[in-house]
Amino acid sequence: MEAVALKLPETLKEDELLFVPATWEEYVALLDETPYTIQFLNGELFMGQASEMHETLVGVLIWLFNNIYIDSAVHRVLGSNIKIVIPNQIGDVNADVSVVNDPVEYGATPGGNVSTARIKNPEIVVEVLSKSTRVFDSIEKLGYYKLIPSLKHILLVDQEQPFVSVYSRTDVPNEWLNHDYRSLDETVRLGDIPLPMTAIYRKSPFNKPTE
Repeated sequence: MEAVALKLPETLKEDELLFVPATWEEYVALLDETPYTIQFLNGELFMGQASEMHETLVGVLIWLFNNIYIDSAVHRVLGSNIKIVIPNQIGDVNADVSVVNDPVEYGATPGGNVSTARIKNPEIVVEVLSKSTRVFDSIEKLGYYKLIPSLKHILLVDQEQPFVSVYSRTDVPNEWLNHDYRSLDETVRLGDIPLPMTAIYRKSPFNKPTE
């Protein structure tokens, strides 16, 4: 079977990122056979194991976005089990957090059936950076996210230090503006959406809430 030929590990270490050359067909065949999340970008499988701090930040960010859109009937906040479709089978990736606006456009499975686990039109994607993923997420994966026509904002959140980088699409084709935030006193802006740095990092070691 393809899973044997590719020799994927049974488990991954914390904060490990592994790349394996593969075809789209090999990726599809493995989707239901691995105990951890696998993703595909431009001829490579990649997979990783998140740290506790990573998942803590993801939980806080999901909570923040849910509060922002609590009264919205058309926005949905999604976690990392949802696939984000990169156009033309270039990639099939899992963002740590994503926000989608109705009507949701779903991607098809290899058999041609529509899958509610594959989203084609996110408006916001969030990646929490770690030591193993920082370079990959902030360069290669970022570039592929920019290929998604519906995407308005890309949020990169560092778990090792107070640092957030935001990429926002402009009205000029293929133009994105980047703004970095490095102080807990700042407020991250996604268009009209405010995200205080103190709120994002409220459960981090360098910004513990007052007991």
